[in-house]
Amino acid sequence: MVFLNPAFLIGLLAAAIPVLLHFLNLQKLKKIEFSTLAFLKELQKTKIRKLRFKQWLLLALRILLILLLVSAFARPTFETFTIAGTSAAKTSTVFIIDNSFSMSVVKGNGSHFNKAKEIVKTIIQDFQQGDEAAILFSSSLNEGKFTTSITDLEKNINTADISVQKYEMHHAILLANDLLKSSNNFNKELFILSDFSQKDFVDNISSYDFKLDANLKIYLMNFANEEIYNSGITEFDLENQLLEPGKEISFSAQIQKFNSNGNSGSVASLFMNNIRSAQQSFSFENESTKSIYLQTVLDKSGLIESFLEIEQDDIIHDNVRYSAFFVPEELSVLLAADDPTDSKFVKLALETSSNKRTKVIKKINNSELTFNLNSTYDVVVIIGSNNISNSEAIQKYMEDGGRVVFFPGSLSDSNNIRKLLSELGIHQNITQVGSANSNESIAYFNKVEYEHPIFSDLFENEKDTKVESPEVYTYFKILPSEQLFPIISLHDNSLFLSEIKQGGGRILLFNSSPLLSWNNFPVKSLFAPLLNKLILYQTTKSNVGKNIIAGENIDIKISKLKLPQLKIVKPDKTEEFINLDEFSNHNLIQYKKTDQLGVYKIYSGEELLDYVVVNFDPTESNTSYSSNEEIEKVLNQLSVEDNYTFIEPSTNYKESIKQARFGTELWKYFLIAALLIALIEMFVSKNSRKDLAELKGNN
Repeated sequence: MVFLNPAFLIGLLAAAIPVLLHFLNLQKLKKIEFSTLAFLKELQKTKIRKLRFKQWLLLALRILLILLLVSAFARPTFETFTIAGTSAAKTSTVFIIDNSFSMSVVKGNGSHFNKAKEIVKTIIQDFQQGDEAAILFSSSLNEGKFTTSITDLEKNINTADISVQKYEMHHAILLANDLLKSSNNFNKELFILSDFSQKDFVDNISSYDFKLDANLKIYLMNFANEEIYNSGITEFDLENQLLEPGKEISFSAQIQKFNSNGNSGSVASLFMNNIRSAQQSFSFENESTKSIYLQTVLDKSGLIESFLEIEQDDIIHDNVRYSAFFVPEELSVLLAADDPTDSKFVKLALETSSNKRTKVIKKINNSELTFNLNSTYDVVVIIGSNNISNSEAIQKYMEDGGRVVFFPGSLSDSNNIRKLLSELGIHQNITQVGSANSNESIAYFNKVEYEHPIFSDLFENEKDTKVESPEVYTYFKILPSEQLFPIISLHDNSLFLSEIKQGGGRILLFNSSPLLSWNNFPVKSLFAPLLNKLILYQTTKSNVGKNIIAGENIDIKISKLKLPQLKIVKPDKTEEFINLDEFSNHNLIQYKKTDQLGVYKIYSGEELLDYVVVNFDPTESNTSYSSNEEIEKVLNQLSVEDNYTFIEPSTNYKESIKQARFGTELWKYFLIAALLIALIEMFVSKNSRKDLAELKGNN
């Protein structure tokens, strides 16, 4: 026998009260001198002995009454059998239903998930008065709370659906364990209805160190009992780093087969803004992973939502994967220079290019740069460094994702170039080679990284790819380093054009000014198209959307927003509004409702601020499932020992559960016994007072 509320047993100390009162009363007895006639009254002695017996009996009854009452509140329970004609001990049950998309497999009369829901609804119909239950779903964890209402439980089950969010099973088990620990019922049960993915159950739980309640009874229903044919898209990426309407774009994808036979081939279809744009058939043959490439023509600007879809198999949720990219209708450029005349060739190249999208929105002096660096401009072109009032502003702009094209200016010297690079974390001893308007020491291009994206589609005939080198009269000797990626190098290994990445930003750095006194680069046929390619390349900061897994948070920067409200447009086109007044002291907010696959668009008024692509976790596609032996090892690790039962979903599971349940609470019987003892005590006490009165009357 065990007690469900053992804390009440401290009340047993109250049993000492009748004993203390009894002995205190004995100390108050006075010795009475009898006359010699008292010895003649032998009958009085018999009455005195009878009275003393009743007093000891009353003491025992009162102690027993306290013991029974305290024990009743402590809820005594037999744990090995049920007394005939009595109700079983109350039960607290937590059901964990795996609603990850691998449970969407349809076999026989329905999906594994729907079968699991029907089983739970059947089990709760057998609940007795006082039993309670909570429903948890593994891939969309609700807080979970106990209820005795079967109607509420059924409603919770009926409204649940397959989720694309990824949560690890150990979170659900820990939550269930905490719920059951909080319950005062004797029987505590945990049902896990799952396909027990190898990665999510065995591999994941084995890596955590936690223990379950030793009194917990676990029932496991394994739905992974049939062979499943599944392929899933594990990767889908835009290959282009330069995006121009009317030009070709390409995508790459990885498609994985998760079973040894079946579904050996399929067709992959590329959709852009819901229009089929390309299609390709494929087969796995002997490999388990297939790489495919699809090409199409980009026919418009703006936000392009794309997805790749393969033919359906046993698991359909991993047959579509999403991507998105943004093609600005106009590329806005801020042009800043120490000396306005230094920018004439750059400005002319941008305005007369065949690329009509590039616009110099504003032209300023470098001293004004600090006040103009913001996200209004796609790219900032800086010529010279002498008049930059605050180079830290450039660094901050870079860290926030800003894009810069930098040229030395006519007023630049090695000291201010070294200082600028130093503040960007690049420490070199910069020297100036040659002199302006001098032909004494001319440098030429030595090495060109033609694989760099800025050279894509730059030449009409790709076979004749060759950059004509300008004559460089003077330049700053900047050498390759860990932070400087070479694009075009000179004969002395100096970097004529290099790339610096910092934070989310990027600088394309020239080592010579765009002036004819420094080089003849501005009059070469390469100058204008290359400069426009650089601008186009720099705009890739907003081309490819952030890619997260369903269930992860979207971070939204709000510190610089002026409007008081955000609008979130979800993949199903529903809208949600967020009042920013509630986050007045925050620089960013986290949006958590990423339970749909596709593109989430974030607006401030009518302006598109950002967009995020939400995809499924590819690990959920894996059809490698745990065996019962592997599951047992995990349960033993959790200190469950033999307190678990495997139940086949297709068998008579109700009978199996009934046989495993046990226990009878005895508190009602303790209260009945206490009531009977109280009646007996009242009778004996009344009779004892009568005898005492007669004894005193005779004296």
